[in-house]
Amino acid sequence: MFASPRLIHFFSMKNIITKIILVLSASILIADDLIVDKSSSPQYRTDNFLRFDEFYDNNTFKNFIYPDTINISSKAIILGSTFTQEAWIYSDQKGNTTQNIIGYAPTGIKASDTSPSVRLIGYGTGIWYGFGDGSKFYSYMAKDVIATPSWYHIAVTFDGTNYILFLNGSQVYTYTGAAGKTPLNTPIKYMGLLFQGKIDEVRMWDVARTESEIKDNMNIRLNGSETNLVAYYPMDVNGDYQLIDLSPNQNHGIIKNVNVMQSFSSNDCSQPDGTESCPYPTINSALDDAKSEDRILIKQGRYSEYVNIYQKNNLTIEGYPGHDVMIDGTIPLNTDWVPYTHNGHSIYKTVIDFDLLSNRYGIRTDSVYSVFVNDRYMMMSMPLNFKNPTESINGDPKGIDDNSPASIYKYGISKYKNVIHSPVPKTFGTEVGYDLGYRGGELAFLDTLEEWSFDPGTGTLYLYPSDGFIPDKNNVRIRTKDGLFYIRDSDGMEVRNLHFYSGPLHAYDCDYLTVEDSKFSFSTDMYASQIRNGSTFGRISWWKNLVFENSNNAAPLVHSRHMYTEMENILFTNHSWFSGSHDYVTDTRNYRLGSDGKINEYGSDIWRYITVMNSNSAGIFPGFRSLAEYIRIENIFDSGDGSGIQRNGAATDSSTTRYSWIINAPRWNGLRWDSNKSGHHADMHHVVSIGNSRGFRLKGDWHDTYHLLANDNLRTDISLPDYKYMGIDKKTSGAVGNANSKIKNSAVQQDFECMASDCMPERGAEKSPIQLDSSGIFYLRNITRFNGRDKPYYNLDVELENPWTQIKAFSDQNLLDTYNVGPVENKIQNYDFRPKKGSAFINGGVVIPGINDGQDKTFNHAPLYPGQNRKYVGSDPDIGPYEYGDSVYWIPGYRYPHPSVPIPSDGATDISLEYGLAWNYPYKKDYSNLSATVMVTGPGVNRTAIFQYPNNVLFETFEPGGTYHWSVIVDGVSGPTWEFTVKDQTYPLNDISVDTTIIGIKTKDPDSLMVVSNNRLSFMRFDVPASINSSYKIGLNLMPHKKYILNGGIVIYKYGLEGWNQSFNSNNIGLVDKSLLTPIDTLSTIKEGEIIKLDMTTFIENNGEYSIALGTMSPGDSVSFYSSEKLLIDKAGYRWELPYIPDKKAWPSLSFSKDSLSIAYDIPLEKEWNLISVPFTGVKTRPKQIFSTLIRKGLLEYVSSPSGYFKPGDPYSTLTSISSKEGYYIKLNGP
Repeated sequence: MFASPRLIHFFSMKNIITKIILVLSASILIADDLIVDKSSSPQYRTDNFLRFDEFYDNNTFKNFIYPDTINISSKAIILGSTFTQEAWIYSDQKGNTTQNIIGYAPTGIKASDTSPSVRLIGYGTGIWYGFGDGSKFYSYMAKDVIATPSWYHIAVTFDGTNYILFLNGSQVYTYTGAAGKTPLNTPIKYMGLLFQGKIDEVRMWDVARTESEIKDNMNIRLNGSETNLVAYYPMDVNGDYQLIDLSPNQNHGIIKNVNVMQSFSSNDCSQPDGTESCPYPTINSALDDAKSEDRILIKQGRYSEYVNIYQKNNLTIEGYPGHDVMIDGTIPLNTDWVPYTHNGHSIYKTVIDFDLLSNRYGIRTDSVYSVFVNDRYMMMSMPLNFKNPTESINGDPKGIDDNSPASIYKYGISKYKNVIHSPVPKTFGTEVGYDLGYRGGELAFLDTLEEWSFDPGTGTLYLYPSDGFIPDKNNVRIRTKDGLFYIRDSDGMEVRNLHFYSGPLHAYDCDYLTVEDSKFSFSTDMYASQIRNGSTFGRISWWKNLVFENSNNAAPLVHSRHMYTEMENILFTNHSWFSGSHDYVTDTRNYRLGSDGKINEYGSDIWRYITVMNSNSAGIFPGFRSLAEYIRIENIFDSGDGSGIQRNGAATDSSTTRYSWIINAPRWNGLRWDSNKSGHHADMHHVVSIGNSRGFRLKGDWHDTYHLLANDNLRTDISLPDYKYMGIDKKTSGAVGNANSKIKNSAVQQDFECMASDCMPERGAEKSPIQLDSSGIFYLRNITRFNGRDKPYYNLDVELENPWTQIKAFSDQNLLDTYNVGPVENKIQNYDFRPKKGSAFINGGVVIPGINDGQDKTFNHAPLYPGQNRKYVGSDPDIGPYEYGDSVYWIPGYRYPHPSVPIPSDGATDISLEYGLAWNYPYKKDYSNLSATVMVTGPGVNRTAIFQYPNNVLFETFEPGGTYHWSVIVDGVSGPTWEFTVKDQTYPLNDISVDTTIIGIKTKDPDSLMVVSNNRLSFMRFDVPASINSSYKIGLNLMPHKKYILNGGIVIYKYGLEGWNQSFNSNNIGLVDKSLLTPIDTLSTIKEGEIIKLDMTTFIENNGEYSIALGTMSPGDSVSFYSSEKLLIDKAGYRWELPYIPDKKAWPSLSFSKDSLSIAYDIPLEKEWNLISVPFTGVKTRPKQIFSTLIRKGLLEYVSSPSGYFKPGDPYSTLTSISSKEGYYIKLNGP
């Protein structure tokens, strides 16, 4: 009789096959790599076996509960006075100390009513067999007969006298204590109860078979009709997903949680060995054979397998280099779809045969959690329609577009109306016991594109497809399980280079776990959220270079009670679609308690290069003693009592947050140290919080906070309150918060709650701008009050080079509906938070040792690398998170495999003529000796430069109006080619109206007007970049606001003092000499609201700083001009409702333009003499302007014409102008 592939495998495991196979097996034992290749499946024959473990069908793990069993009670066998029981088993030698193979004990394992049973004892090292006769349990324990995990054939026979145990066909022991006894008529109801391992070829006979009969047939498949055979389970499965009893009894088994697995063999491979010629066709088959220190290399493909790993140590599981490997929690449906009309909608439906699916994939399948058509996510039907949540968003949750239905994010804007909550009851969080009165997926709600509904009663799946996603037999996949990849009690595991699709990876009580270079998509969904990505218990894990996307109804990554987690370079995007989720990326309870119940160890966690963006969620929730650095939180739209970066009281203690952005969390705090018993001794420096509900909410005491930027927030920008603090021991009632905290070198826009001594000389005192300045604090609202003004409050944007701004996040429709303005030109967001040239931030801070003086000092956490906390540039540190002129521009968040995050952003316009281009390096495990090559091309620039990490700023001067392209290459990998366009004008570094009779500090002012009247002058300070040469015409542009009285004229002066400013120093415009005025022009005709253009070309002959002043000729005259504080909207009911929308068309400016011939230097010219004519009509300008490029390059020797000659540097040249009416000979000394 032919031996099945399964039984050939048994031969090899029992060392009874040929010598050639033994040699092959030896080579497996010393091999490091086991190759898995799904495409090898057709080369193998298959044979089923059963896998018993501690996991439920849904890939959930239950402590101390072993859910796997085969129920054979339907026509249960009752064995009589003679019988034989046999099975092939492979014990993992783990789990319960006593494990059942065959039998049933109704009232206890030693009860007298126990059926004939075979059990393993000693964690699978011994065999215990016996039966009860109604009065006593007769049994024998053969201890230590199984040495190591492997396949063994076990058989027991009873002939009425001798109760014999056989192992691998050989007699092991004969028990005679049951002689003359007959088993009670207790039926045999179960196989594999409490068992952990594999079982195959279960047979029961009503006769005691001989040793030779057992040995001769144990490796042969039976046909089921053998004499005296009363039960036979070769582990085949029928169409009802039942385990087939091939005996005449046909007592088919009910499969409960057991996985039906397959062994593989072929003519060339008795079994897979992980070589190229005999690879494993499945991941689970490789895991079955894998030993410590093996590496499982998985080749290209989509592996629809549920992986459960228990107590396997030091394994590596990774995708084959360069291959796209997906561990897929979905399975192809392969059913026929038919058109169907539902409530007037043309939809499709299909009926799912779950028994067939279960048979095909070897695991019970009976639910639908997610549906995909051509890998596009379909939505479970909901009572309120919204477009597919996987669609990208524009940063405005209130955005209304032309598509219907609207974004799900829009419906999360109100806590009380139009809110989409998940209908799934939660066991924790804000929705405990929350009953919404509906269940997602109901057919009644199926009324919009890309929705689906499933009827479990009929197995019918309904789908309302969109164009291009019509379902057919081959393009629909469904998710049927909660879990996907579960690792339990396994140390030293490494997982990398895999794509986990539609299911999570969870590790329980695993030490030294590595998960890296992988992607996680659709990990959780509405009814599949009980298992999350992350770890529970265990010590030390590294989660690095990962992407988490499109997960719903649960946090994308959660670590709980796990010690020493390090998370680095992770992108979290588009997760938690329902409101009220508070789904933080979390590390919680990372500590251990001593015998006294007190914490005796902190497992501090590290968060580095983390991005959370474009989600209806909260941000991150670091654990105890954590370090969070280079964190980027952007576009998180849920609402509630939470934050972008959240630390409660105990987690605040001795934590560090540095080099991070929190942007556009409009209903969250940006960063919060919270709790009624708030924390102490937290360090924070170099952090941006913009566009949030609150910027920084910092409860507690003894904190050190430096170099913060809080701008464009709805309510409080920075709060260092005295309440909700109970001392370091968290037991001292009435303790005063933040009395000992420090805050320095920080910029605050409109609302600043501060009880630290850096803000006021004593508790309860009014904040003085001068006191704040001594701490390097720039508080706009206070400064405007210092100037005697209340509102409008202007924005810190005017101090920054090119920052993210909230107004660009609004949709055009939202701008129109809310502010009656728009659309905003070029809504591309930029992320340049450096002080712009002339900013009051520059040199406005104070030195903080170890933070901004270049020293490498360890505070709560050591620097990441030497020099991370850089030395300031200039005479003093700058205010805010960045230094003007620094060669490093730190960019937080996820680092892509290529250079990314261009500063300015790709496609940006209105970029300054002098600019420091910056970029983010790609992610590397080691940044030592890393260099970048930067290439920039455009008008007047063709530059290549090399930079050493971490330097990432290329300073360059650009030509007005020019469009430039640039790219960065690191380690041979290039980022995209980026583009930006430079503005053709420059705005004042400072502009202000000053009463010259008053001597005193004059600070930044939100006044949108520059008033010129008796004793009042208006000053403007400009910087002319080096790219502006004599070929440019320079114009001063002014827009008059109001002509109150003008009998004389407005005098334009050159102001001869350089370096004046509006800071708290001796160069303040209110203190310096304002009499250094030289008249250069006069305005006699002024029309309100019409731009005045003045030619300043002769006045401005070189690049550098120029100051212009405006004054009146006649006493009593009074005229106002718009300043660079002019906004499109300057009135609102509340200050926080006032958006910052600059009206730059009205701002003073210097514009730069070239004569028409000046830009025509593409006329072909050769060395020596050339005859040219000016190709444009109406041109008349000076030779040194029109030939400026040739002069600057030293190429022009001589110009000759009937009107005279021109020679560079010759004061007697007679050719004074170039006209379009003449021809010219020009002589060059080179091409």
